[in-house]
Amino acid sequence: MSAPEASLPLGRIVAYGAAGIGVTAMAFVNTLYLFKYSTDVLLIAPGVMGLLYGVARIWDAISDPLVGRLSDRTSSRLGRRRSWIFASIPATAIAFVTLWTPPVGLGSIGLAIWVGAALLLFSTAQTMFSVPHFALGVEMTSAHHERTRVFGVRQLTGGTGLLVGLAAFYGLASSAEPREFALPLTVCIAGGAALLTGLGIARLRERPEYQGRGGGDLRRAFWDVFRNPHARILLAVYGIESFGAASTGILSVYVTQYIVKAPQEFYVVVLMFYIVPSFAIAPLWARVSRRMGKRRLWLWSMSAAAVAYVAHSFLGEGMIVFWCTISAIQGATAGVGYVVGPSIKGDVIDWDELQSGERKEGSYLAVWTFVQKSATGLSAILLGFALQAVGFEPNAEQAKATKVMILLLYGALPGACYAVGTFLLSRFQLNAREHAAVRAELEARARARRPGSGG
Repeated sequence: MSAPEASLPLGRIVAYGAAGIGVTAMAFVNTLYLFKYSTDVLLIAPGVMGLLYGVARIWDAISDPLVGRLSDRTSSRLGRRRSWIFASIPATAIAFVTLWTPPVGLGSIGLAIWVGAALLLFSTAQTMFSVPHFALGVEMTSAHHERTRVFGVRQLTGGTGLLVGLAAFYGLASSAEPREFALPLTVCIAGGAALLTGLGIARLRERPEYQGRGGGDLRRAFWDVFRNPHARILLAVYGIESFGAASTGILSVYVTQYIVKAPQEFYVVVLMFYIVPSFAIAPLWARVSRRMGKRRLWLWSMSAAAVAYVAHSFLGEGMIVFWCTISAIQGATAGVGYVVGPSIKGDVIDWDELQSGERKEGSYLAVWTFVQKSATGLSAILLGFALQAVGFEPNAEQAKATKVMILLLYGALPGACYAVGTFLLSRFQLNAREHAAVRAELEARARARRPGSGG
């Protein structure tokens, strides 16, 4: 096999995964606690916070295609992906600290403006990292199952970031003065993230044959994504899933406090049952997918996830063991998606190269994340106004209608979305045999272009 097809050194894959540990930690603590921190500690109204959160996610979605396309066309001695990742390091660190540490003297309007502006800055900086980093992972190898190995190790190393984010959440949720605790905590996390990202990316090199092959026309590049039948199905799957799953991430601490009636820091226990299976057995899924096929494994995991999400609707006071059991199932199924999903995306991008002659990882991954983040933003807006409409009161006993709404948004909504996503994925057709034919044709073209080939 040629070098891009051969098995990659494990150290190189670990360096790639380690670069995302800090960013994962920051994004995770934002997902877990920022919404509730803003409504219960900063005392921003749920509707206002939902709007700020939603607008930031929608802007995040809009910026993804821009950064993706620009990174496809970037020409730099550092590489078209690494130059963007290095630039994201200081921006992400500053934005994260700013987001959690607004000045104490701000009024309600000033506080909302501060948090909204910091959210927009963090979203932009995270995009500068995440889209090129994801594209870099796809470009590391062209082999059908080796890609799954890359993202399996990435998920395993990313578990460290989840644990750091979980520890940060526990510290904030259990602190008697969370606003004071936020400053040293966020500075430590941001500094560690900057160090890990810089060291990890510095060890990687990009494939020189992909330089200058990002295409020239912006509209045609994005039209190619939507014209790709395999990409269209994945776009629909990720969009509907993201809309449903976003409410679960935001509402978890609300369920802990107002439904299960446990201290909000207890959610750390529930999350451990989710997090550990999601990354600890991630390498296993790379092996299983070789036997079952990537699409079939993903289908089974999504079906199980749909059932687990619906089960959340039956949570009640003191149902801790039941909740932990559901979370373990969800964690295992989520790990499949994190490992197999990106690998399948890489196969779809190869199919596009066969049609267009271009390597547009940035454009493809940006459009996928645009759909995901837009769906997440719309879900956050719906959630914020839904809570306000049913009379949510921070740090108080909730009315029955409020509890019912929380459980519906936390369980039934994402369960229904995952069921629809399972049906859509069942229509996906690009398998290992068809991808092998695509790679064979691409290799034949590459040989014909080489000097002395006679092509």
